[in-house]
Amino acid sequence: MQNPAYVEMNVERMGMPKEPEGDVEALKRAYATVAHSVSLAMAKQLGCEGDGGLEAQPSLDPA
Repeated sequence: MQNPAYVEMNVERMGMPKEPEGDVEALKRAYATVAHSVSLAMAKQLGCEGDGGLEAQPSLDPA
C-alpha cells in the first residue's frame, strides 16, 4: 500500500478589473464545478483509491 498524498486546489478571483456581470452565484457554482471536474479527472489519472473520495457529481453545498 502506498502512503496517502494530498493535492490542494484553490480557485480565486483575482485581478478582475470589474465585478462580473450576470448571476454571480451561478458563476461561483460554475467555478466550483470546473474545480471538481479537474480534481476528479486528476484522481482518476493518478489511480487514487475510490477516486480520492470524490463523488461523480459535485456537491455545491457549503461544507
